[in-house]
Amino acid sequence: MTRPSRPAPRFLADDGERDPVRGLALDEALVRSRAPRTTLRLWRLARCVVVGRAQLAHAEVDATACRAFGVPVYRRFTGGGAVYQDPGNLDVTLVIRRDDPLLAVYPKLARIPGMYGLVTEPLAAAVRALGLPAQAAERGVFLDGSKVSGVAGWTGREAILVHATLLVDADLATLERVLAGPGAPGDPRWERTKSRRTRVTSLAEALGGVAPGPSAVDAAVAAAFADGLSPLEPGAVDPDEADTAERLIVERYERSQWHEAGDIAA
Repeated sequence: MTRPSRPAPRFLADDGERDPVRGLALDEALVRSRAPRTTLRLWRLARCVVVGRAQLAHAEVDATACRAFGVPVYRRFTGGGAVYQDPGNLDVTLVIRRDDPLLAVYPKLARIPGMYGLVTEPLAAAVRALGLPAQAAERGVFLDGSKVSGVAGWTGREAILVHATLLVDADLATLERVLAGPGAPGDPRWERTKSRRTRVTSLAEALGGVAPGPSAVDAAVAAAFADGLSPLEPGAVDPDEADTAERLIVERYERSQWHEAGDIAA
């Protein structure tokens, strides 16, 4: 895919922040700020489960297992299914402004499900660069039929956001336990939003137990995205994004009500 000429996008490298409240708030702030920028962000979180915006948290997670393993449950602002997070899981966020020439040339990339390819294709390329035969699908990246990356997105007036997880060296045993929720058969909301369960793996498992280091993974991912976003210019969160993140923390991400029930009308 040849990218039309346009200003260089920003690259936000993993800054070491692992607090789910701040990590999730900043992700939303990137598209809620006054002037969203085309941005690639890499980030990681401490152990937790993150459910999709409209999901029933109590149906998606095994509450007993979460308590036993000390895994809190949070809610993000995008749709999609529940995911397990720990520092062995790389989060990748791509924000593209709607006036970016790329979307004018390839309009399907501005709509679901075409927009998911903006992330799944380069992530699959990054995994292949790390030595594994990854394949991109409509809603994730797979290794021999097992999912190694899932994706979700959000479309706004000024920008779109697509973010994904990449299971590098995540604790798969804990993942299986905490995501074994009871479901809510017969509940229309759960029937519409329930997670699509599939077999998962990690790069470490696929490589025989030896995971590539975080710096190697981050470099491979950044290089794969640079093929379509070149040149990626290292940057920082701007003051308006930081202020927006703080506002979102107060409005939702530090509120237990948001994480437990959500506010799907917001």
